[in-house]
Amino acid sequence: MTFDETFLMVKRAIDSGRPAHGYLIVGSVRNHGMKITQLIIQNLFCTAAEKPCGQCAACKRVEEHTEPDVHWIFPEMKSRVISAEQMREKLLAEIAQTSFSGGWKVGVLVGADRLNDSSANAFLKTLEEPPEQTLFLLLTDTPQQLMPTIISRCQRIDLDAFRELSEPWLGTLVSTLSSPYFRTPLERLVMSGQLSKLLEEMKEKAEVWVKEEFEKEKKVDEDEDVFLAKVSARYRELRMDFLVTLMRWFRDLFVVKAGGSEEIHFKEKAELLKERAGRLTLAQTLYNVNAIEELARQLDRNLSEETVLAYAVDRIAHGVGDKP
Repeated sequence: MTFDETFLMVKRAIDSGRPAHGYLIVGSVRNHGMKITQLIIQNLFCTAAEKPCGQCAACKRVEEHTEPDVHWIFPEMKSRVISAEQMREKLLAEIAQTSFSGGWKVGVLVGADRLNDSSANAFLKTLEEPPEQTLFLLLTDTPQQLMPTIISRCQRIDLDAFRELSEPWLGTLVSTLSSPYFRTPLERLVMSGQLSKLLEEMKEKAEVWVKEEFEKEKKVDEDEDVFLAKVSARYRELRMDFLVTLMRWFRDLFVVKAGGSEEIHFKEKAELLKERAGRLTLAQTLYNVNAIEELARQLDRNLSEETVLAYAVDRIAHGVGDKP
């Protein structure tokens, strides 16, 4: 299913008057997650015949986050948590009021995984029994950190398939993975160092982006801890795109070994993947996939990136030949 088809599925439910109370949007929060969220909300408020037009005053208000019946909740302060106080005062109290337009009200939780137990429990009752014409959109790239009771009450929209590491990082990562220099422990250590450098570049770029956002929003005097917390959040999104790309590479190796070459992601690398898969057992290719999943878990626990990358690269079976 394409991105447009995914949106149209939700649009049909809304237009037919049978939307879910809440949609759990899983994927890149600031990329496809925010894009589909905006389209869904514009579809509710658009005044044109063909919705959403993206051009009318209502669509512009949604795009600029100035529509009064749309309530945006972001993690706040140093902890980057959505607190119970924030939930009650900035969302639930507003949702309980009559809408300004006499129509829909929308609550958007950006980074819904940052709900703590208190705020999640405060939100749960309203999610279960929302007022009429109320829609909740929960954006996250780590749904496993949400309470199961919240997940079960939302319809999931999975956008992970549309995640993509930005250039030039994507090209650099694929070039590194395509390299034959994974034979010796020293070569694998050098390669893991290159991957660590790539992550450092992403971290630096995340800081530049957040600084630009602060200047644009005239938040130059914002608390330094808040600034650093937002940089960390933005970097984690980039790192997740990095991990998704890694997973796709090693999943392709597994798929090729299992005889499903038509279903690979990196089709331009089909011959190389076939060559490398030929040097591996099916068990080795499956182990590689599990190793990347474990790498993601270790990074989530804030272990040393350099150390866990070096360990993962060293134990993975890359399928390179004996000669360059």
